[in-house]
Amino acid sequence: MNVLIVTAHPEPNSFNAHLAAKASEVFCKEGCNVELINLYEENFDPCERKIHYQDRKNVKKFDPMQEQRHHWKAAKLPSEIKRHVELLKNTDVLILHFPFWWFGMPAILKGWMDRVFVYGGLYDSSHRHENGVMKGKRALLTVTAGASANACGHNGRDGNMRLMLWPPMQALQYIGFTILEPYLIYGVRGGLEDHDQMEQDLRLKKEVLNFENRLINLQAWPEVIFNKNDDFKEDMTLKPTAPEYSPFVCHCPDTWRANR
Repeated sequence: MNVLIVTAHPEPNSFNAHLAAKASEVFCKEGCNVELINLYEENFDPCERKIHYQDRKNVKKFDPMQEQRHHWKAAKLPSEIKRHVELLKNTDVLILHFPFWWFGMPAILKGWMDRVFVYGGLYDSSHRHENGVMKGKRALLTVTAGASANACGHNGRDGNMRLMLWPPMQALQYIGFTILEPYLIYGVRGGLEDHDQMEQDLRLKKEVLNFENRLINLQAWPEVIFNKNDDFKEDMTLKPTAPEYSPFVCHCPDTWRANR
């Protein structure tokens, strides 16, 4: 099995990087082929720019999607994008490690999706969702937050962290990945005093052991359920009898809130 582990944290010795290294160790012991990369260490440029495309289809107006498709077909994508696309296409399991910053992913990881999820290469009108190019592959978000589990809960002061991770999960599902339930670790804080730091270290050590054990039994990891193409009408809205799995795709937002 091929495993691609992508870390998005600027500190090489961060807890996120530590988790990624532990995940790599687990899969290597299982005999898997593991590719471990850190976007910051690679100095990955998250901004889509016209200068990335040397053989422009339209030199007067920059249309990122059209240039992506054009350069994909001509086999002229930027070398770093071509490498990341090939890594994705060759992997069986993708794990994204990142801190929850300002209620979402770090900008470098969002930019990675913007540039690497190449139109024409990783998706098009015929290859999306359950018919996506990444069909049969699994993706897992491993996410840390400085706030407590209570603060990040459905009734917490910071809002439902699991719910706010729907956009990156939807993006991965859009190109065909089967999405595993995110692994969330709360209360990862810096600048603590000695006693508090020791308590946090002990707690996080337990989290790491649990994470490793979960990875060993990856086949049992629960999946996030999304609506299928057959759940939608021709106008791309839910059929009246279709199930609801998220407040982002539902029959009536008010009803969803009232029933939950």
